[in-house]
Amino acid sequence: LVAQSASLGMKNSWGPLKALAAATIINGLGDTILCLFLGQGIAGAAWATTASQIVSAYMMMDSLNKEGYNAYSFAIPSPQELWKISALAAPVFISIFSKIAFYSFIIYCATSMGTHVLAAHQ
Repeated sequence: LVAQSASLGMKNSWGPLKALAAATIINGLGDTILCLFLGQGIAGAAWATTASQIVSAYMMMDSLNKEGYNAYSFAIPSPQELWKISALAAPVFISIFSKIAFYSFIIYCATSMGTHVLAAHQ
């Protein structure tokens, strides 16, 4: 997603389009071959999806490299950048954490009542 956004930000729509087309073809052929002909079932579908995503990611990074951007570079954010990121993400983090805690508490209370009491309230 980051590579796609970077490509679209540089007004390069062909890179993501080529990667999407290749991923679709690889996934479709992989699903057909692995599931239908080789009988791999859901594991075959998972392998086909994995292969298509790896090829798509490589194609997106190659497209960015051709545009002059080093897609393989890695940089650790500075403390100031981490502070900005945490300030932006804090409200979302708190709301998601609160929802998870609340639903976990509800599930705990419901399962602690016992099978018969729980079944009677459904």
